[in-house]
Amino acid sequence: MNNFAEELTYWYFRLNGFFLLQNYVLHNIGQGEQRGTADCDLLAIRFPYVYEKVGGQNKDWDKEKFSTWGFDIDRDNLALIIEVKSGRELKKNKIEKSFSPERVKTALYRFGIFSHKDVHRIHENLLKQKYVKESSWTIAKVLVTEKAKEIEGNWLNLSLDEIDKFIHKRIKSYLHDKYADRMYFPSILIQYIAWKDKNRILNDC
Repeated sequence: MNNFAEELTYWYFRLNGFFLLQNYVLHNIGQGEQRGTADCDLLAIRFPYVYEKVGGQNKDWDKEKFSTWGFDIDRDNLALIIEVKSGRELKKNKIEKSFSPERVKTALYRFGIFSHKDVHRIHENLLKQKYVKESSWTIAKVLVTEKAKEIEGNWLNLSLDEIDKFIHKRIKSYLHDKYADRMYFPSILIQYIAWKDKNRILNDC
């Protein structure tokens, strides 16, 4: 992970039952005057029947947020192209570059869900829309920023505040298990949140 915002975003989607690929390298893409190598912050896939005894039950998902996007996570297969922008000065043209035609097409090929012939059609539709539905799949572009709906466009919006609230809520729901097993998490940030929430509750007693 390159920064805290990307790491928080990763854990938001992971705790919502997604499989994720971080910092997917896009080799030799061409974007106007900029040519060379870039990356996609996160690619994420989720199937509807996710289950874990601890932290993976029906009540644990952020269904309210996904429903505002028009997703039914109990039925839909989801494939998300996620960009995280936590800087202060955000410009719409830079966001659009992050979801450029070449980047979106490369991500669709990497998912491996659709044939090359179908990717062309889905790609054309996804460039004009926030998400497309194809067969049992919903494919979407998601922009994560510090504030809610900071920059709107042909993508879905998610804020770091929403992510932070969800992660704290999830850890508190299973605090005994999450705190006891905190060192198994491959993230210093999540270990710290589990420790902090545990101590905050003890201090409030």
